[in-house]
Amino acid sequence: MKTVLFIPGFQEDLNDRDYASMITAIKKRGYKVEFITLNWLRTTIEQWVPEFEAIYAKYDPAQTILAGFSFGAVTAFMAAVHRNPAELWLFSLSPYFTEDLASREMKPAWLKEIGHRRVTAFDELSFKTLTPTISSKMLFFYGTEELKRWPNIDYRTKLVRTLKNAKIIMAEGAGHDVGDPHYIDAIIKAI
Repeated sequence: MKTVLFIPGFQEDLNDRDYASMITAIKKRGYKVEFITLNWLRTTIEQWVPEFEAIYAKYDPAQTILAGFSFGAVTAFMAAVHRNPAELWLFSLSPYFTEDLASREMKPAWLKEIGHRRVTAFDELSFKTLTPTISSKMLFFYGTEELKRWPNIDYRTKLVRTLKNAKIIMAEGAGHDVGDPHYIDAIIKAI
């Protein structure tokens, strides 16, 4: 049985959205799920990844799936860059890579909300450069409603489509919420 190491969204825990239903759905598909909470307070991706990698080091990569939602997905993505897992499941990957930050679509309020230090750290990460370094199977999920809010997701889907081990899964009718029943249905069908 493979283990899914799942990282929630920024500053979230098990009770912030319907993570329990998502975890139950994944378990019903035959996986073990470990819900990983990180220290988000006054930290950046530069601290999140090593903290998560210390946990991931206790698992056999061939039997481990890295998964995350939003900023948790960015953290799982970066850990996969350093040490390829059996699979990588990215749920609503946050749009804060250098390509996103350079986009005119990035609203100043979003940048202010995540903070200057986090923006500076994310600006060092190029989705276009890092994605081809991941050789494991990748499932790239997003909700159709969040595409309306963050059109930058479209450039990512185009890049992910060029990878032979990657699959894009749209959660029809879902927004930026992995606990949404539409999102959970898409996960069940994909895994």
